[in-house]
Amino acid sequence: MFEGLSDERLYEFVAERAPASLAALWDRYRMLASRKSPDGSEEWLNWALWSKADRQYVGFVQATVSTDRSAQIAYVLMSDHWGKGFAREAVTAMVTHLHEHYRVTRVLARVDTRNQRSIALLEVLGFERLAIHRHAEKIRGVWSDEAEYQIVPQ
Repeated sequence: MFEGLSDERLYEFVAERAPASLAALWDRYRMLASRKSPDGSEEWLNWALWSKADRQYVGFVQATVSTDRSAQIAYVLMSDHWGKGFAREAVTAMVTHLHEHYRVTRVLARVDTRNQRSIALLEVLGFERLAIHRHAEKIRGVWSDEAEYQIVPQ
């Protein structure tokens, strides 16, 4: 995961940076392994994506489940695996899992409006755009706008 997550192309549309070291990535994963926010109000779910064919990690998906039965999701796919259907398969499986095992009734995703690849993924999966949030996040000194999407699992 460290090598793939070190690719700067993954951080073009997010304020987050590549992990500073393998130890820093381990520390982050140890914190996430608790599966709960520090105050216990949210469940943190994270899955690493493994390609059987390529015999390597290709990315991750994650969800933050709130007590109101909504979930905020995020996903990162290593750039060498863009356009191969991994993200589509993983996000679909995650939404289904959230609905069936956590009784989630609404799944939300926010994406930088410049990230056309991610917007296309959400739209092909049936997410609907709810809003555009202007100046939502500052990314390397520049304000970005975010589109907010939602899907209601069936």
